[in-house]
Amino acid sequence: MPRRDDPDPPDPGELHTQVQHRLIEELEASEYRNRHLLETLPEVILQCDEDGRLTYLNPAWRSLLGYEIPDSLGKRLVDFIAEEDAGEWPGFPDAGQPDRTRELRLRTSSGENRWFFMGLRTSRRGQCSGLLQDVSHRIRLEQQLRQSQKMEAIGRLAGGIAHDFNNLLTVIIGGTEAALYSLDETNAGVREDLDAVIQAGERAADLTKQLLAFGRRQVMRFRAVRVADVLEDIQAILARLIESNIEIVTLDRCETGFARIDPTQFQQVIMNLAVNARDAMPTGGQIRFELSDTEIGTEPHLPQLSPGPYVVLAVTDTGIGIPPEELERVFEPFYTTKETGKGTGLGLATCYGIVHQSQGAIEVESRVGVGTTFRIFLPAAEPDPGDTA
Repeated sequence: MPRRDDPDPPDPGELHTQVQHRLIEELEASEYRNRHLLETLPEVILQCDEDGRLTYLNPAWRSLLGYEIPDSLGKRLVDFIAEEDAGEWPGFPDAGQPDRTRELRLRTSSGENRWFFMGLRTSRRGQCSGLLQDVSHRIRLEQQLRQSQKMEAIGRLAGGIAHDFNNLLTVIIGGTEAALYSLDETNAGVREDLDAVIQAGERAADLTKQLLAFGRRQVMRFRAVRVADVLEDIQAILARLIESNIEIVTLDRCETGFARIDPTQFQQVIMNLAVNARDAMPTGGQIRFELSDTEIGTEPHLPQLSPGPYVVLAVTDTGIGIPPEELERVFEPFYTTKETGKGTGLGLATCYGIVHQSQGAIEVESRVGVGTTFRIFLPAAEPDPGDTA
Protein backbone atom coordinates (compact mmCIF):
# COMPACT_ATOMS: atom_id res chain seq x y z
CA MET A 1 0.00 0.00 0.00
CA PRO A 2 1.24 3.52 -0.77
CA ARG A 3 2.28 5.55 2.23
CA ARG A 4 0.03 8.47 3.22
CA ASP A 5 2.84 11.02 2.86
CA ASP A 6 3.70 10.01 -0.77
CA PRO A 7 2.95 12.85 -3.31
CA ASP A 8 0.08 12.37 -5.68
CA PRO A 9 1.20 11.38 -9.21
CA PRO A 10 1.12 14.32 -11.70
CA ASP A 11 -2.00 14.75 -13.74
CA PRO A 12 -1.21 13.69 -17.36
CA GLY A 13 -3.32 16.51 -18.80
CA GLU A 14 -1.63 19.18 -16.68
CA LEU A 15 1.82 17.78 -17.56
CA HIS A 16 0.96 17.93 -21.27
CA THR A 17 -0.17 21.55 -20.89
CA GLN A 18 3.08 22.51 -19.12
CA VAL A 19 5.20 20.90 -21.84
CA GLN A 20 3.13 22.61 -24.50
CA HIS A 21 3.56 26.02 -22.84
CA ARG A 22 7.30 25.49 -22.51
CA LEU A 23 7.61 24.52 -26.18
CA ILE A 24 5.61 27.59 -27.21
CA GLU A 25 7.85 29.86 -25.09
CA GLU A 26 10.98 28.33 -26.60
CA LEU A 27 9.55 28.68 -30.11
CA GLU A 28 8.63 32.32 -29.47
CA ALA A 29 12.12 33.01 -28.08
CA SER A 30 13.70 31.36 -31.12
CA GLU A 31 11.49 33.40 -33.48
CA TYR A 32 12.39 36.58 -31.59
CA ARG A 33 16.11 35.83 -31.89
CA ASN A 34 15.81 35.09 -35.60
CA ARG A 35 13.70 38.18 -36.23
CA HIS A 36 16.09 40.35 -34.21
CA LEU A 37 19.03 38.92 -36.17
CA LEU A 38 17.37 39.65 -39.53
CA GLU A 39 16.40 43.17 -38.48
CA THR A 40 19.88 44.09 -37.28
CA LEU A 41 21.95 42.57 -40.10
CA PRO A 42 23.82 45.18 -42.19
CA GLU A 43 23.13 43.07 -45.31
CA VAL A 44 19.82 42.95 -47.16
CA ILE A 45 17.91 39.70 -46.74
CA LEU A 46 15.14 39.21 -49.29
CA GLN A 47 12.59 36.67 -50.43
CA CYS A 48 10.76 36.48 -53.76
CA ASP A 49 7.82 34.44 -54.99
CA GLU A 50 7.76 32.23 -58.07
CA ASP A 51 7.33 35.30 -60.30
CA GLY A 52 10.38 37.05 -58.87
CA ARG A 53 8.37 39.59 -56.89
CA LEU A 54 9.63 40.66 -53.49
CA THR A 55 7.72 39.19 -50.55
CA TYR A 56 10.10 39.99 -47.67
CA LEU A 57 12.81 42.59 -47.03
CA ASN A 58 14.67 43.30 -43.82
CA PRO A 59 15.33 46.93 -42.66
CA ALA A 60 18.77 47.02 -44.32
CA TRP A 61 16.90 47.45 -47.63
CA ARG A 62 15.76 50.91 -46.56
CA SER A 63 19.04 51.94 -44.93
CA LEU A 64 21.17 50.92 -47.96
CA LEU A 65 18.86 51.69 -50.89
CA GLY A 66 16.52 54.27 -49.41
CA TYR A 67 13.25 52.67 -50.51
CA GLU A 68 10.36 52.17 -48.11
CA ILE A 69 9.78 48.45 -47.61
CA PRO A 70 5.95 48.48 -48.07
CA ASP A 71 6.39 50.34 -51.38
CA SER A 72 8.98 47.81 -52.57
CA LEU A 73 7.11 44.61 -51.76
CA GLY A 74 5.37 43.22 -54.80
CA LYS A 75 7.90 44.69 -57.21
CA ARG A 76 10.43 42.58 -59.09
CA LEU A 77 14.01 42.53 -57.89
CA VAL A 78 15.30 43.04 -61.43
CA ASP A 79 13.51 46.41 -61.56
CA PHE A 80 16.04 47.83 -59.07
CA ILE A 81 19.15 46.91 -61.08
CA ALA A 82 21.00 49.86 -62.62
CA GLU A 83 20.43 50.29 -66.33
CA GLU A 84 24.17 49.93 -66.98
CA ASP A 85 24.15 46.44 -65.43
CA ALA A 86 20.81 45.21 -66.76
CA GLY A 87 22.63 42.72 -68.97
CA GLU A 88 24.47 41.31 -65.94
CA TRP A 89 21.27 40.17 -64.18
CA PRO A 90 21.94 36.48 -63.53
CA GLY A 91 18.30 35.49 -63.13
CA PHE A 92 17.02 33.17 -60.44
CA PRO A 93 18.59 29.70 -60.29
CA ASP A 94 16.35 26.67 -60.69
CA ALA A 95 15.48 24.69 -57.58
CA GLY A 96 18.33 22.41 -56.57
CA GLN A 97 20.93 24.33 -58.58
CA PRO A 98 23.98 25.92 -56.89
CA ASP A 99 23.65 29.43 -55.52
CA ARG A 100 23.93 32.17 -58.14
CA THR A 101 26.27 35.04 -57.23
CA ARG A 102 27.22 38.25 -59.00
CA GLU A 103 28.48 41.77 -58.30
CA LEU A 104 26.36 44.46 -59.91
CA ARG A 105 24.95 47.92 -59.30
CA LEU A 106 21.52 48.69 -57.87
CA ARG A 107 19.77 52.01 -58.23
CA THR A 108 19.03 53.79 -54.94
CA SER A 109 16.01 56.00 -54.26
CA SER A 110 18.22 59.08 -54.79
CA GLY A 111 19.24 57.89 -58.27
CA GLU A 112 22.78 56.87 -57.22
CA ASN A 113 24.14 53.51 -58.35
CA ARG A 114 25.79 51.41 -55.65
CA TRP A 115 27.71 48.15 -55.99
CA PHE A 116 26.33 45.03 -54.28
CA PHE A 117 27.34 41.42 -53.99
CA MET A 118 24.23 39.38 -54.76
CA GLY A 119 23.66 35.76 -53.74
CA LEU A 120 20.47 33.95 -54.73
CA ARG A 121 19.03 30.52 -53.92
CA THR A 122 15.74 28.93 -55.02
CA SER A 123 13.78 26.49 -52.86
CA ARG A 124 12.00 23.37 -54.11
CA ARG A 125 8.73 25.33 -54.07
CA GLY A 126 10.17 27.84 -56.53
CA GLN A 127 10.53 30.64 -54.00
CA CYS A 128 13.84 32.50 -54.00
CA SER A 129 15.80 33.92 -51.07
CA GLY A 130 18.85 36.09 -51.36
CA LEU A 131 21.44 38.35 -49.78
CA LEU A 132 22.69 41.77 -50.91
CA GLN A 133 25.97 43.02 -49.44
CA ASP A 134 27.09 46.60 -50.10
CA VAL A 135 30.61 46.45 -51.61
CA SER A 136 30.71 50.02 -52.98
CA HIS A 137 33.59 51.04 -50.71
CA ARG A 138 35.75 48.08 -51.78
CA ILE A 139 34.96 48.61 -55.47
CA ARG A 140 35.80 52.31 -55.16
CA LEU A 141 39.15 51.56 -53.50
CA GLU A 142 39.98 48.98 -56.17
CA GLN A 143 39.17 51.50 -58.91
CA GLN A 144 41.33 54.13 -57.20
CA LEU A 145 44.18 51.65 -56.89
CA ARG A 146 43.95 50.66 -60.57
CA GLN A 147 43.82 54.31 -61.60
CA SER A 148 46.82 55.10 -59.40
CA GLN A 149 48.80 52.21 -60.87
CA LYS A 150 47.90 53.29 -64.41
CA MET A 151 48.95 56.88 -63.72
CA GLU A 152 52.19 55.64 -62.16
CA ALA A 153 53.01 53.63 -65.30
CA ILE A 154 52.12 56.52 -67.61
CA GLY A 155 54.20 58.86 -65.44
CA ARG A 156 57.29 56.67 -65.65
CA LEU A 157 56.96 56.39 -69.41
CA ALA A 158 56.31 60.11 -69.92
CA GLY A 159 59.09 61.11 -67.53
CA GLY A 160 61.64 58.86 -69.22
CA ILE A 161 60.76 60.09 -72.70
CA ALA A 162 60.71 63.73 -71.60
CA HIS A 163 64.11 63.42 -69.91
CA ASP A 164 65.74 62.01 -73.06
CA PHE A 165 63.93 64.46 -75.33
CA ASN A 166 64.97 67.37 -73.12
CA ASN A 167 68.61 66.37 -73.56
CA LEU A 168 68.15 66.36 -77.35
CA LEU A 169 66.46 69.76 -77.23
CA THR A 170 69.39 71.20 -75.30
CA VAL A 171 71.69 70.14 -78.13
CA ILE A 172 69.29 71.40 -80.84
CA ILE A 173 68.73 74.81 -79.21
CA GLY A 174 72.41 75.22 -78.35
CA GLY A 175 73.57 74.31 -81.86
CA THR A 176 70.97 76.60 -83.45
CA GLU A 177 72.02 79.53 -81.26
CA ALA A 178 75.67 78.95 -82.17
CA ALA A 179 74.78 78.93 -85.86
CA LEU A 180 72.71 82.09 -85.41
CA TYR A 181 75.57 83.98 -83.77
CA SER A 182 77.94 83.01 -86.58
CA LEU A 183 75.79 84.71 -89.23
CA ASP A 184 76.14 88.36 -90.20
CA GLU A 185 73.38 90.82 -91.03
CA THR A 186 73.40 89.86 -94.72
CA ASN A 187 71.76 86.51 -93.88
CA ALA A 188 68.47 87.97 -92.59
CA GLY A 189 66.31 85.18 -94.01
CA VAL A 190 68.42 82.43 -92.47
CA ARG A 191 68.52 84.28 -89.15
CA GLU A 192 64.71 84.41 -89.10
CA ASP A 193 64.54 80.69 -89.79
CA LEU A 194 66.99 79.95 -87.00
CA ASP A 195 65.06 82.21 -84.61
CA ALA A 196 61.90 80.23 -85.43
CA VAL A 197 63.76 76.97 -84.68
CA ILE A 198 64.91 78.32 -81.30
CA GLN A 199 61.41 79.50 -80.36
CA ALA A 200 59.91 76.15 -81.31
CA GLY A 201 62.62 74.39 -79.31
CA GLU A 202 61.89 76.53 -76.25
CA ARG A 203 58.16 75.75 -76.50
CA ALA A 204 59.03 72.07 -76.76
CA ALA A 205 61.30 72.44 -73.72
CA ASP A 206 58.37 73.92 -71.76
CA LEU A 207 56.27 70.87 -72.67
CA THR A 208 59.03 68.52 -71.53
CA LYS A 209 59.17 70.36 -68.19
CA GLN A 210 55.46 69.67 -67.75
CA LEU A 211 55.96 66.02 -68.65
CA LEU A 212 58.86 65.79 -66.21
CA ALA A 213 56.63 67.25 -63.52
CA PHE A 214 53.94 64.66 -64.31
CA GLY A 215 56.54 61.88 -64.23
CA ARG A 216 57.87 63.26 -60.91
CA ARG A 217 61.33 63.80 -62.36
CA GLN A 218 61.30 67.57 -61.99
CA VAL A 219 63.86 69.04 -59.58
CA MET A 220 61.92 70.27 -56.55
CA ARG A 221 63.09 72.62 -53.79
CA PHE A 222 60.99 71.64 -50.79
CA ARG A 223 60.56 73.72 -47.67
CA ALA A 224 57.88 74.19 -45.02
CA VAL A 225 55.53 76.87 -46.34
CA ARG A 226 52.20 78.22 -45.20
CA VAL A 227 49.94 77.34 -48.13
CA ALA A 228 47.81 80.45 -47.51
CA ASP A 229 50.91 82.58 -48.16
CA VAL A 230 51.40 80.91 -51.54
CA LEU A 231 47.78 81.70 -52.41
CA GLU A 232 48.22 85.30 -51.31
CA ASP A 233 51.43 85.75 -53.32
CA ILE A 234 49.75 84.63 -56.52
CA GLN A 235 46.61 86.79 -56.26
CA ALA A 236 48.02 89.52 -58.53
CA ILE A 237 48.83 86.97 -61.25
CA LEU A 238 45.37 85.39 -60.93
CA ALA A 239 43.74 88.80 -61.29
CA ARG A 240 45.43 89.18 -64.69
CA LEU A 241 44.55 85.62 -65.77
CA ILE A 242 40.88 85.68 -64.76
CA GLU A 243 38.24 87.79 -66.49
CA SER A 244 36.34 90.42 -64.53
CA ASN A 245 33.06 88.48 -64.79
CA ILE A 246 34.54 85.74 -62.59
CA GLU A 247 34.67 86.30 -58.84
CA ILE A 248 37.64 84.91 -56.88
CA VAL A 249 36.92 83.94 -53.27
CA THR A 250 39.56 82.72 -50.80
CA LEU A 251 38.67 81.06 -47.49
CA ASP A 252 41.35 80.04 -44.97
CA ARG A 253 40.14 77.69 -42.24
CA CYS A 254 43.59 76.34 -41.33
CA GLU A 255 45.01 76.82 -37.86
CA THR A 256 48.60 76.83 -39.15
CA GLY A 257 48.44 75.31 -42.63
CA PHE A 258 52.13 74.52 -43.17
CA ALA A 259 53.13 71.92 -45.79
CA ARG A 260 56.52 70.93 -47.23
CA ILE A 261 56.26 71.98 -50.87
CA ASP A 262 58.14 73.78 -53.60
CA PRO A 263 56.37 77.20 -53.57
CA THR A 264 57.17 77.99 -57.21
CA GLN A 265 55.92 74.62 -58.45
CA PHE A 266 52.82 74.84 -56.27
CA GLN A 267 52.02 78.26 -57.72
CA GLN A 268 52.01 76.51 -61.10
CA VAL A 269 49.45 74.04 -59.73
CA ILE A 270 47.19 76.87 -58.54
CA MET A 271 47.46 78.73 -61.86
CA ASN A 272 46.67 75.60 -63.88
CA LEU A 273 43.57 74.89 -61.80
CA ALA A 274 42.49 78.54 -62.00
CA VAL A 275 42.85 78.61 -65.80
CA ASN A 276 40.88 75.36 -66.09
CA ALA A 277 38.15 76.85 -63.91
CA ARG A 278 38.13 80.04 -65.99
CA ASP A 279 37.74 78.08 -69.23
CA ALA A 280 34.82 76.14 -67.71
CA MET A 281 32.91 79.41 -67.08
CA PRO A 282 32.76 81.27 -70.43
CA THR A 283 29.84 83.40 -69.21
CA GLY A 284 31.27 84.10 -65.75
CA GLY A 285 30.90 82.59 -62.31
CA GLN A 286 32.96 82.04 -59.19
CA ILE A 287 36.26 80.36 -58.32
CA ARG A 288 36.61 79.51 -54.64
CA PHE A 289 39.92 78.58 -53.01
CA GLU A 290 39.28 76.97 -49.63
CA LEU A 291 41.98 75.86 -47.19
CA SER A 292 41.28 73.52 -44.30
CA ASP A 293 42.92 71.00 -41.97
CA THR A 294 42.00 67.34 -41.88
CA GLU A 295 43.19 64.13 -40.28
CA ILE A 296 43.54 60.97 -42.37
CA GLY A 297 43.01 57.86 -40.26
CA THR A 298 44.12 54.26 -40.56
CA GLU A 299 41.73 53.79 -43.51
CA PRO A 300 42.88 56.54 -45.89
CA HIS A 301 40.37 58.48 -47.92
CA LEU A 302 42.77 57.96 -50.82
CA PRO A 303 44.84 54.75 -50.95
CA GLN A 304 48.18 56.51 -51.55
CA LEU A 305 47.91 58.71 -48.44
CA SER A 306 49.50 57.70 -45.15
CA PRO A 307 47.61 58.37 -41.92
CA GLY A 308 48.29 61.75 -40.35
CA PRO A 309 47.43 65.47 -40.52
CA TYR A 310 46.95 67.11 -43.92
CA VAL A 311 46.39 70.55 -45.36
CA VAL A 312 43.58 70.49 -47.94
CA LEU A 313 43.19 73.02 -50.73
CA ALA A 314 39.84 72.84 -52.53
CA VAL A 315 39.46 74.74 -55.80
CA THR A 316 35.80 74.97 -56.83
CA ASP A 317 34.21 76.54 -59.89
CA THR A 318 30.59 77.02 -60.92
CA GLY A 319 31.23 76.00 -64.50
CA ILE A 320 29.89 73.49 -66.99
CA GLY A 321 31.25 70.45 -65.14
CA ILE A 322 32.92 67.28 -66.40
CA PRO A 323 30.92 64.25 -67.65
CA PRO A 324 31.36 61.11 -65.48
CA GLU A 325 32.95 59.11 -68.31
CA GLU A 326 35.76 61.69 -68.59
CA LEU A 327 36.55 62.13 -64.89
CA GLU A 328 38.93 59.16 -64.69
CA ARG A 329 41.08 60.50 -67.53
CA VAL A 330 41.42 64.18 -66.64
CA PHE A 331 44.93 63.75 -65.19
CA GLU A 332 46.32 61.80 -68.15
CA PRO A 333 48.87 63.72 -70.24
CA PHE A 334 47.59 65.07 -73.57
CA TYR A 335 43.99 64.24 -72.67
CA THR A 336 41.81 67.35 -72.95
CA THR A 337 38.14 68.13 -73.38
CA LYS A 338 38.90 71.58 -74.80
CA GLU A 339 38.63 72.48 -78.46
CA THR A 340 41.58 71.86 -80.75
CA GLY A 341 44.24 74.51 -80.25
CA LYS A 342 42.90 75.61 -76.84
CA GLY A 343 44.82 73.22 -74.61
CA THR A 344 47.77 70.83 -74.61
CA GLY A 345 46.24 68.41 -72.14
CA LEU A 346 49.23 68.82 -69.81
CA GLY A 347 47.84 71.29 -67.27
CA LEU A 348 46.16 68.78 -64.96
CA ALA A 349 48.88 66.18 -65.63
CA THR A 350 51.41 68.73 -64.34
CA CYS A 351 49.27 69.34 -61.24
CA TYR A 352 49.07 65.60 -60.64
CA GLY A 353 52.84 65.14 -60.86
CA ILE A 354 53.75 68.10 -58.66
CA VAL A 355 51.25 67.15 -55.95
CA HIS A 356 52.33 63.50 -55.90
CA GLN A 357 56.00 64.49 -55.86
CA SER A 358 55.08 66.51 -52.76
CA GLN A 359 53.83 63.23 -51.15
CA GLY A 360 50.24 64.40 -51.54
CA ALA A 361 47.22 63.50 -53.61
CA ILE A 362 44.68 65.25 -55.83
CA GLU A 363 41.10 64.21 -56.51
CA VAL A 364 38.23 65.66 -58.52
CA GLU A 365 34.45 65.78 -58.12
CA SER A 366 32.17 67.22 -60.77
CA ARG A 367 28.53 67.51 -61.76
CA VAL A 368 27.55 68.56 -65.24
CA GLY A 369 25.92 71.99 -65.17
CA VAL A 370 26.83 72.55 -61.51
CA GLY A 371 30.62 72.80 -61.34
CA THR A 372 33.86 71.06 -60.42
CA THR A 373 35.98 70.77 -57.28
CA PHE A 374 39.63 69.74 -57.20
CA ARG A 375 40.94 68.80 -53.75
CA ILE A 376 44.65 68.71 -53.01
CA PHE A 377 45.87 66.85 -49.91
CA LEU A 378 49.33 67.89 -48.65
CA PRO A 379 50.98 66.31 -45.59
CA ALA A 380 51.11 68.91 -42.81
CA ALA A 381 54.58 70.03 -41.72
CA GLU A 382 56.11 71.87 -38.79
CA PRO A 383 57.29 75.41 -39.60
CA ASP A 384 61.01 75.72 -40.26
CA PRO A 385 63.02 77.48 -37.51
CA GLY A 386 62.44 81.20 -37.76
CA ASP A 387 58.97 80.90 -39.31
CA THR A 388 55.89 81.85 -37.33
CA ALA A 389 52.59 80.00 -37.41
